[in-house]
Amino acid sequence: MERIETTILSNLIYNEKYCRKVLPFLKPEYFNDKKERVIFDEIAKFVVKYGNMPTKEVVTIELDNRNDLSDSDLKDSNQIVTSLEDNESNYEWLVNTTEKWCRDRAIYLALMESVQLVDDKDNKKNRDAIPSILSEALGVSFDHHIGHDYIEDYKERYDFYHRTEEKIPFDLEFFNKITKGGLPNKTLNIALAGCVHPETKVRIRFRKLK
Repeated sequence: MERIETTILSNLIYNEKYCRKVLPFLKPEYFNDKKERVIFDEIAKFVVKYGNMPTKEVVTIELDNRNDLSDSDLKDSNQIVTSLEDNESNYEWLVNTTEKWCRDRAIYLALMESVQLVDDKDNKKNRDAIPSILSEALGVSFDHHIGHDYIEDYKERYDFYHRTEEKIPFDLEFFNKITKGGLPNKTLNIALAGCVHPETKVRIRFRKLK
C-alpha cells in the first residue's frame, strides 16, 4: 500500500512543478521514519544547491556518503529510493493532500512538544510557550502567492493589502486596543491566553485562522 510519505518523496524527484511548489513548506521532522527523513534531507539539499531535482542514483550516492546511518539503515534507505516511481497523479490532489499531511504532522508534533513542556522535560522553554507552539502548528498552510505565480495576481494582492477592513469592535476597550479596532468581518479568530500566576498579567494573542 502506497504511503503519503513515499508519494511525496517520489514526486520530489519526478515532478518538478510539485517539487518547486511544496518543498519550501516541508520539514524533515514531518517524516516520522528516520530513513525517509534522511532521503528527504538529501533531496532538499540537492535542490537548494543545484536548482533542480536529483535522480535516484544521486540520492543513493549522497546517502552512501553520510556517516550517521548504520549499515541496516543505509540498506533500507537505498531500498526506499529504489522503490520510488514516476506515477502520474493529479497535481491539485497532490498539493492538497501534502498540505493536509503537513498540517496534521505539525499539529501532532506541537502536541507532543506541549506534553513535554507540561512534564517539564524541556529546559529551553516553559509552559507559557504552549499557546504559540499550537498557534504556529494550526497556521500551517501552503501560501499560494509565492513562487512562479507571485506576479500573476499582483493587482489583486495590491488591492487586498491596501483595502481598509471593516472591523467589529469589542465591548472591552482593551481588546479593541490590541486588535486595533476589533476583528474583521467574516473571519475566524482564536484568542490565546497563557495560564500564569494570578498576580501577573495574562498575555492575550488573537490569530486570524480564516
